[in-house]
Amino acid sequence: MFSVIIPVYNKYPHLDRSITSVLKQKFEEWELLLVDDGSTDGSLEKARSYSDKRIKVFQRNEPGPGGYAARNLGIAKAKYNWVVFLDADDEWLDNHLVTFFELISYQPNAKIVSSSWKDNFEDNKEERSFPNSYHKKHQAKGIHEIELKAFLKNSIYGAPPFWTGAVGFRKDLLLEIGGFPEGRCKRGGDVDTWLRAIFYGKLAIWSPKLTVVYHRDSVNMVTKVEGFEVGCEATTVKQLASLTEDKQIIRLLFQFLNARVVSRWLQTLRVGKKTQPLWGKVKWKYLTKKGFAITFWSILPTAITKQLYRLASKAKYD
Repeated sequence: MFSVIIPVYNKYPHLDRSITSVLKQKFEEWELLLVDDGSTDGSLEKARSYSDKRIKVFQRNEPGPGGYAARNLGIAKAKYNWVVFLDADDEWLDNHLVTFFELISYQPNAKIVSSSWKDNFEDNKEERSFPNSYHKKHQAKGIHEIELKAFLKNSIYGAPPFWTGAVGFRKDLLLEIGGFPEGRCKRGGDVDTWLRAIFYGKLAIWSPKLTVVYHRDSVNMVTKVEGFEVGCEATTVKQLASLTEDKQIIRLLFQFLNARVVSRWLQTLRVGKKTQPLWGKVKWKYLTKKGFAITFWSILPTAITKQLYRLASKAKYD
């Protein structure tokens, strides 16, 4: 039923947690594909230490940015018709796969399934968990369908309905869209894939059940170590916009791209990396009021920009 893919690159401290969360699933018809991306910290040996016959370990010699190449290898090796993902530093609750099975039974025509997740923050003093923004806004609807326009609108205002560990796809859809953008970008490849999937797959089904924990404390998080770049979504948005005559979809696509660029700029600012002015990197015609304000901030001295960011930390672009 489900092929579970976990890309692994130097995640030794977290690997037991993620693998164990798959082993504890109430729904038992699955295979787990662990794709090591050239780890040097013992992660490969840890992956090979599990004796469950449903677990398969594959090895790549060179790490690929974002784990995109590792996921694509997993997709190629997957034997089931539904493919789901989990990052090596996150975990599922035991109801995750059974929730996906229920969604597929509820809407057999959907090629994308998604559940809700909670963001978990840990520091030396305390651990804090919060449901994601889409869950907060839409949980009262219960199970519901999501089409392209709804995906774009919610993503623009900081409430995307999909996230890597909480989304699943028909394998044929992933193959149709070319999988993850390995070799095309260092960051943003997950979102780029979700965008192409909902554009071509047309329909997703979403459950308000919280089934995944997104750990924000993990080692080697891409958002912690990378600097600012526009990302591969820019090329994808332009390509998709050229394939439709729907003016609302075109507008939403470019608003989505602006939101992604601004969000990435804010992430770069937050982790203390050097930022660049956003002039020329956003489409002025499609900026929201918040996007325009942040674009203006980007030309100010860094010290002032950081202070403004603290004051506006609740803005839904981030």
